[in-house]
Amino acid sequence: MSEDTPFIPYADGSALDEPLRAALAAYESRMGFMPNALRLYMHRPEILSALIRLNNTVMRDPSGHLDPALKRRIAAICSHLNQSAYCVAHNVNTLTSASDGEGEGWDFSETQVAELLDPSHVPDSAVERLAVEYARAATLDHGAVPAALLDELATHMTPPQIVELACVVGFWKMYNSVHEALHVPIEEELRDGPASALP
Repeated sequence: MSEDTPFIPYADGSALDEPLRAALAAYESRMGFMPNALRLYMHRPEILSALIRLNNTVMRDPSGHLDPALKRRIAAICSHLNQSAYCVAHNVNTLTSASDGEGEGWDFSETQVAELLDPSHVPDSAVERLAVEYARAATLDHGAVPAALLDELATHMTPPQIVELACVVGFWKMYNSVHEALHVPIEEELRDGPASALP
């Protein structure tokens, strides 16, 4: 099996209902290509629909209480810790894409991404420092997040922010696990992108 071939075939999405086709079109427009993971999820449209809604709600819904840029940085850190090459490629691509109003981009340089994913990286902001520390701890051992960290988190963030942070971490644990277990090939558009230079 080559790195660009899934071990099960991609699904034919032509029979999907109109609302789901519209949601997929929004994904493709935002990213500039149709993600291979979604082409596999099309085998189970009900799951695909739920995952799109969950992804949108956790990561970019206007109702969110956390900064979307912080959530994207957390997503990259979690995916890196979970050793998901597929999701790292996607999150790094999003971070390094231009913030031009057309898609989701944050204008990160490759150096900034490498610093972000370095385990010794400590953000300047107290809130972001705690969010990153929590994300790392919960990703590596969700049952052993230190009580002192939780107490500090509760003094700097609101309950809705903390729940949202935990859901970002959990969402990426799930996505990372599913995508790596399915051996989803990294898209040609991302294969030689900034993530390919990471250790």
